[in-house]
Amino acid sequence: MKILDVGCGAAKKEGATGIDMSSYPCVDIVHDLNKYPWPIPDNSFDIALCKDVVEHLDNVIGMMEELHRVLKADGKIIIYTPHFSNPNSFRDPTHKHHFSYGTFDYFTGDISYPIYSKKKFKMLKKEFIFIKPYALGKWLAKLSTIRYEKYYCHRSPPHGLYFEIEVIK
Repeated sequence: MKILDVGCGAAKKEGATGIDMSSYPCVDIVHDLNKYPWPIPDNSFDIALCKDVVEHLDNVIGMMEELHRVLKADGKIIIYTPHFSNPNSFRDPTHKHHFSYGTFDYFTGDISYPIYSKKKFKMLKKEFIFIKPYALGKWLAKLSTIRYEKYYCHRSPPHGLYFEIEVIK
């Protein structure tokens, strides 16, 4: 499995190809992720790992379309990002976007709102990430994700969000 670690910084996943705008010693491809196309051939990778990077990018739609291009058919996009209710989402002045449980449904057609890209994706998994195993928010989110985000997430915020999205070609 060929893994692309997007925005890897100094903590690239072992065995992956790292792309980042900073030239850390472990970065294999130094490139501004806001500039498309990335210097990667079409259909090159099986998995794209996006850990704490999507919130820093200018254009989430552009990033998703670029990941669609560089991943093989049935490739997987793994995204970790802060949840909008967690103070860390707004603490970092370089964060340009804040995400909810349903944000990436705009790419998968899992909601009745318009889809913003002609590229096809399928949601395989999405979860709130809680650090404490018995967090009240974790229990409330299991009852109803919509109700949790609407009424309770600011009282018991998750640490972040996890998405696993399949590329459909």
